[in-house]
Amino acid sequence: MSFHNRQEKVPIKPKVTLNGSSLEYVADLKFLRIYITETLNWNIHLQSLAHKLSKVSFMIKTLKETFSPYMIRHIYFTKFQAILRSGILLWGGIKGDSSIRVFKIQKRVVRLLAGVSFRTSCRQLFKKLNILTMASLCILEVTCFIRKNCKFLEQNSQVHQCDTRRKLDIHVKMKSMETYKKKCNKYGHEII
Repeated sequence: MSFHNRQEKVPIKPKVTLNGSSLEYVADLKFLRIYITETLNWNIHLQSLAHKLSKVSFMIKTLKETFSPYMIRHIYFTKFQAILRSGILLWGGIKGDSSIRVFKIQKRVVRLLAGVSFRTSCRQLFKKLNILTMASLCILEVTCFIRKNCKFLEQNSQVHQCDTRRKLDIHVKMKSMETYKKKCNKYGHEII
């Protein structure tokens, strides 16, 4: 796999040999349950994620009549939210139809947990059930990542010697590339 942006007409496809046999070039692959494409587009992963979450949504819907609300809520956190959080640090800041589809599935499950109709607003339901939205889960993951790795990140005081009130903030290098804007440490700096 060779990473490139979508604008390149003919991407570089390196020929790799291992023990005398040539390895096939692939445009996307699944690594640790995350689909990675050569353009770092997360649509394939989000489609797979939506499919998995729909299965769990159906499971919650069928078990709702059998189990107590406490058990159904427990199933939500152990199955649904665990799948939703996997890799959210990478794809969580992506906007588009695929991420909206995943959020709609989450809202459907929250309505199931609350026992309300499919047209009810979910804003208060998330608060009532103490469930984080997909965007809030992303912010939580980024914050935890930044907190855990802050000693490896550069501070403003290491870049310039000015005694400013922002000298202890994480230094973010300004780039104009869209891919750089989606990096988790750039995203994390905006929420801290």
